[in-house]
Amino acid sequence: EQPSTGEAVNNEGIESSVENPHDDSGANDENDPNGTAARIFGDPRRPSLRRILSLFLSPVTDEQGNPLSIFFGLISIFVFGSILGLLLPNDSHFPSQSYATLSSCLGYTYFFAWSVSFYPQVLSNFRRRTTQGLSVEFSSLNVLGFACYTVYNVVLFTSPTVQALYKHRYGADAQIPVQSNDVAFAVHAFCLSSITLMQILHYDGIQATRQMSPYIMAMIALIMLICIVGALMCTFGLYLNWLDYIYVLSLCKIAVTLVKYTPQVYLNWKRKSTSGWSIWQILLDLTGGFLSNLQLVLDCNALGDFSGITGNVAKLVLGQASIVFDVIFCTQHYLLYPTSAAAAASGRPLLSSQETTSFQEGDDEDAPEVLSTLT
Repeated sequence: EQPSTGEAVNNEGIESSVENPHDDSGANDENDPNGTAARIFGDPRRPSLRRILSLFLSPVTDEQGNPLSIFFGLISIFVFGSILGLLLPNDSHFPSQSYATLSSCLGYTYFFAWSVSFYPQVLSNFRRRTTQGLSVEFSSLNVLGFACYTVYNVVLFTSPTVQALYKHRYGADAQIPVQSNDVAFAVHAFCLSSITLMQILHYDGIQATRQMSPYIMAMIALIMLICIVGALMCTFGLYLNWLDYIYVLSLCKIAVTLVKYTPQVYLNWKRKSTSGWSIWQILLDLTGGFLSNLQLVLDCNALGDFSGITGNVAKLVLGQASIVFDVIFCTQHYLLYPTSAAAAASGRPLLSSQETTSFQEGDDEDAPEVLSTLT
């Protein structure tokens, strides 16, 4: 019996299939290396579940912060924050349950955005096995500032003594301006900022701290001295009560926030690059700052009591300062140094090996051409 079309018989009489001359499914595999991969894994141009999931997780997976990643990443932040606000208990002192739920959703969304904002930098440091591009002054001040902010929130939220002092000063009907999500955020932020500082010591060694500005070191020492002396004054009842003390801590946090971003702005300007400085922590910080201010104003309006703003200056100024510096960082990343940011995100060097060799050998004749190419 003759073999059918597309089949052949080998020397042992065993049938084996041969390629159909009219079947060109694999004809272009050599010329199109993506052909085989497309048949096995699917067309990469089509949206897949893995790609969609990656877009929603872009706050911790994306290095560059392109518009599509920003869109899906922020949607995921709002969705998860709203879920937390709906599922977790909310404050019952608001006029209506519906507004209490809205306030809770806003609070947990900014809590989630600010909390997640610490992870992109930590993960970036871990992937790169270095903290180059991250200012050690910023990280040190961040730990100190969130230590003060944590004590401020925990004490004002949990201490009956401090709450009684607050109501005595602002009225018996005054509501404590700190909610549970504020406490959770402060504790979490302190832990993550501490991890970032430990990464600097682990990857770059103790010598990294020797590069700190003496002015920043003096500021850190001064704030620590104020915290210690203030605690002793409250303990012995000398001119200061515990409510005033936590207000001093909140002012320390404000001072740190106003200063801590400056070394990073200067470092980016000096390097003419934002590589090593995660843009996603800025985008999430900007989102959290806006929602924090929005929640504070809406809560005070719903209660008809704006002492929550004057009595919670730390939260208000913290959000405003973060927004201002976040705009500066976005300007550096997207407008001033976009080429260096894109090259760092894609893993490409800013200079090719030939161009690097030219600079190292001091070939001044080729330098203008190389610079024009980079520009």
